Amino acid sequence: MNVVIVEDEKNAQEALKRMLQLTAPHFQIQAVLSNVKSAVKFLNNNEIDLLFLDIQLEDGTGFDLLNQLESQQFGLIFTTAYDAYAIKAFKFSAIDYLLKPIDPDELKGAIERANKRESPTITPVATQKDDQKIVLKTTDNRYLIAIKDILHLEADGSYTVFYTKEQKIMVSKNLKYYEELLQEYGFVRCHQSHLVARSHIKILKTSSLLLSNGSEVPISHRKRKLFKDSIHDLN
Repeated sequence: MNVVIVEDEKNAQEALKRMLQLTAPHFQIQAVLSNVKSAVKFLNNNEIDLLFLDIQLEDGTGFDLLNQLESQQFGLIFTTAYDAYAIKAFKFSAIDYLLKPIDPDELKGAIERANKRESPTITPVATQKDDQKIVLKTTDNRYLIAIKDILHLEADGSYTVFYTKEQKIMVSKNLKYYEELLQEYGFVRCHQSHLVARSHIKILKTSSLLLSNGSEVPISHRKRKLFKDSIHDLN
């Protein structure tokens, strides 16, 4: 498998190369590039199978790079120190989104998924929102969660608790951060401390919202009026 690494930090370049040599000795590293300009030139003139792409580069971002490419037949794995770009990353049909320092087991899992891909295509066009995922980082773990599976979010001081049908996950960013991040995916503030997915709302009650899993989330009097006006099928 022909592989290219686009990473602007020398130490990170060497670390990833060593990890790939140990984890995927069948990989042939064709180039290690550090900026958008050189990467665009190389990728538009060479066929590869897999791209490891950092987001913050010397002369722009990994997204800038992808937007300048012609349609390419290769898999894409993002490697970055920032979890805030995860949703945008998966709009480019990324196989995975690895946070630095890269965990060997997470890299191994990403490589296994890359090996299973039959005809990966990377295009600078957003995929269906139902397919989007978000990376949630806790003290001990990193979770890759499908946005469609998130029922609601609850503020807990400066932390936020995510609720899905299967689990709840607490992360160290406030609710306002996720309100801005998830707004385009149909999440709305129903209460000072709660953010809810419209797609999971089943019934609008007097002081709460009944969700698809049977749980209830409080709704403020002022917000209820807004919901009543905008969600006609909940009355």
